[in-house]
Amino acid sequence: MRGFVLNSALAACLAGVLAGCAATRPQRSTRLADSDLTQAVLSMRQQLADSRFLQERDDASPEARLVLRRVENLSSDRIPIAEQWSLASRVISDPGMQALLRSKRVVVQLPPEKVALLERGGMEFPDLSPEHEPTNLLEAQIASGTRAGSLAGGRDADIRKDYYLLTFVLEDLQGREVLWQGTAELAREAQGSLVD
Repeated sequence: MRGFVLNSALAACLAGVLAGCAATRPQRSTRLADSDLTQAVLSMRQQLADSRFLQERDDASPEARLVLRRVENLSSDRIPIAEQWSLASRVISDPGMQALLRSKRVVVQLPPEKVALLERGGMEFPDLSPEHEPTNLLEAQIASGTRAGSLAGGRDADIRKDYYLLTFVLEDLQGREVLWQGTAELAREAQGSLVD
């Protein structure tokens, strides 16, 4: 019995060490992930809270209905359309962002065909309404730049860093006046040679 307990303890210790090693391994991809959006959401929410558009509104203001009509991918990644819309929708459907918008009587809408596209991909954003009589236009853009180099100083690149810029622009639908623009920067670094 004592041998079994000792073996179990050693196995648990080894599993912990292996899990720790796996957690510190360098990233193998610079592709954007959902976890990357956490900081972007916080930054975008603060910029929107500080905007003149929201500063001039309160809970007695007439309802503003923002429709996200366009998401444009200018990054070096081939991001499927549904994923582009998912990234933008995750930012504006964040609970903190929604609480801020609700406190100023602002709702965010999606075109019905984009709601259907997201649902087909198994993604639902219940806080985002289908488009209906919008008052404002919201557009999103994903751009990126890449830097690569060698950790050992050789010819072959074995480290890559991608910088992403996520931008939202809010316009008045009638006059097409820009009411707010927010940007968030993200960076992803990966290590490994092309043959890996």
